[in-house]
Amino acid sequence: MAVAALAAGVVLAIDDAELQIEAIQGDGWRVEDMSVRFALEREAVQGAVTIGRMQMDMLARELREVRIDCPRLETSVEAFACRDARVAADWPELGVQTFAASVRYGRSSGALTLELRDVRLGGGSGELALAIAGGDWRASVELNEVPVALLMKLAAAGGAPEPTFSADAGVATAFVRAHGSRKTLQAASVAGGVSGLTLNNESGSIATDQLVAQFSGQVLRSSSGWTYSVDLSSRQGQAYVQPIFADLAAHSLRLGVHGVIDGRRVTAETFSFDHEGVAQADGAFVLALGAERALESLDVQLRTLQFPGAYASYFQPLLLDTSFKSMSTAGRASGRAVIAEGELRLIDLTLDDLTLDDGACNLVLAGLNGRVRWRGDEANPVEPSDSVLRVASGALLGLDVGPNELRFSAAGREVRLLRPTRIPLLDGAVAVNRLHIRNAATPDVEFEIDAAVEPISVERLSRAFGWPEFGGSIGGEVSQLRMQEGVVTLGTTLQAQVFDGAVRISDLELEQPFGQWPRFNASIELENLDLELLTQAFSFGRITGRLSGAVLGLELFNWTPVSFDARLYTPAGDRSRHRISQRAVESIGSIGGGRAGVTAALSSGVLRFFDDFNYDRLGVSCRLENEVCYMDGVAPAPQGGYYLVKGRGLPRIDVIGGAHRVDWPRLVRQLVAATESAGPMVE
Repeated sequence: MAVAALAAGVVLAIDDAELQIEAIQGDGWRVEDMSVRFALEREAVQGAVTIGRMQMDMLARELREVRIDCPRLETSVEAFACRDARVAADWPELGVQTFAASVRYGRSSGALTLELRDVRLGGGSGELALAIAGGDWRASVELNEVPVALLMKLAAAGGAPEPTFSADAGVATAFVRAHGSRKTLQAASVAGGVSGLTLNNESGSIATDQLVAQFSGQVLRSSSGWTYSVDLSSRQGQAYVQPIFADLAAHSLRLGVHGVIDGRRVTAETFSFDHEGVAQADGAFVLALGAERALESLDVQLRTLQFPGAYASYFQPLLLDTSFKSMSTAGRASGRAVIAEGELRLIDLTLDDLTLDDGACNLVLAGLNGRVRWRGDEANPVEPSDSVLRVASGALLGLDVGPNELRFSAAGREVRLLRPTRIPLLDGAVAVNRLHIRNAATPDVEFEIDAAVEPISVERLSRAFGWPEFGGSIGGEVSQLRMQEGVVTLGTTLQAQVFDGAVRISDLELEQPFGQWPRFNASIELENLDLELLTQAFSFGRITGRLSGAVLGLELFNWTPVSFDARLYTPAGDRSRHRISQRAVESIGSIGGGRAGVTAALSSGVLRFFDDFNYDRLGVSCRLENEVCYMDGVAPAPQGGYYLVKGRGLPRIDVIGGAHRVDWPRLVRQLVAATESAGPMVE
């Protein structure tokens, strides 16, 4: 210090002076290997300072090869100053820089004031104002169109945590103020924005594209840590945080958070979230950084969740691998959610005229209203858990559903129906007497249902599933219907009355009922069906009599048969009239590969004068494996064949099958052709 003061006095008496100073320092700064040169030009003192190394407590990096040229050095008893200096310095992350500066050094106090202007920062620029006195410092930084990638690099060099993502494009404009003591920050504020920001992390779970955003924030050191506030808004660009995608040009976003940071504990005393046309919410939360459950507590009030915006932004990304990936939605919801000690404790959701439609009638809910209340503690009676849902109309797996109301309780992993309800289905209904769900929202979820099926038109049911349409109705009791690990099973036998006979379905199992590839298994028994009603429904040709049989081990994949063992036959002791029409004879003949012979017999000789024939019994069996049907009939026939229809009396005709192995797709095509054809031509 004394040397520098002496030099300033001596320079007034001589034209030039040069000093070499090994080191000089003040509170919060230090320079080493400094050379000072003074020159008297036209009654003005000019100075040039070169510094080998320059360190400041507030900067993690030291500057090297710093040169300061001052065209007019101001000296006084209090200070040295230069208002229009030119500075050249080598900053490790910026390279060699040349910029304008103002410098003032207090001779007695050691205080240093520094202003840097027109600093080149990539394609942008920056300005810095710094004042250091008595170990305390104040600084302000103004950035103008500075590449975000460069700012991230500078932040890391300054001791900030290494960023986990990279910026491919984007610039920032901001104004930063901060003050502190030596290396300790006391307070800071920032206001600015970014434009054209495109960044992503290595895993691809976070990304932006051409993002434009504005931000502001403040931090202030307190006795317990830091108080902070952050405000962020964006109206342009796109953002992705796995799995949520936001098109901010379509739905602008604003987020505000105010709270306290204490060590690794971040508290948001208040936060507000406004995603235009999608969701508005506010509340409070606590994050425990580094803990197994980072979200320690949350109390959020969902003011509104608007559809279809909420579906497109929040739910659709979660459903891309399901059949609900392209749903049409409308309506809104609101409510509250509470998390305490890392556990979800309360959900209270109100639905307002919500509509969900997957476009394939697998799931359609229109006019969905009501309130869903769930509490995490099953034994806590303080928070109510009674809920009600009302549906104006809808569809499930292609079946039309009428207006209905569900009243239930939901607590912990348990859901129970509070009162029986009736759900209109097609032209009938399902009366649900009991519903109990256990282990909800876990892989071990299971449910039990006791219900009664009021008669439903088989014709409408078949139409909904794309099956051949036929008459009759289905109804009966459904008990012990359960689902475990996504598989629906029926613990009892479902009985239905159709075609004046009985159908019993047992061993029912349905996997992935709402998935892209549902798999259905069951065994079906038929008892004493009226063949005349049955054949009329399928345009198969007229047959009178009765039919019994079974389809065991039926397996459908995406509702297409892949295996079964079926046997259909005239029941023993059937005393009803047995008649079969020419059309039915030809249709049955196509099953066993003998259609050409049957058609020839019907079109020639005396048989062509009869419309129908007597038969003793009929039947067929088919065991389907690997798209091959292994076939047989009611009895062996000559030459290795088998009787599909065994005639009796006059007029009489036998239908004999000759192929024991039949290609299943070909057989299906033949059966379809038989039901669609006009029957044999008889001349």
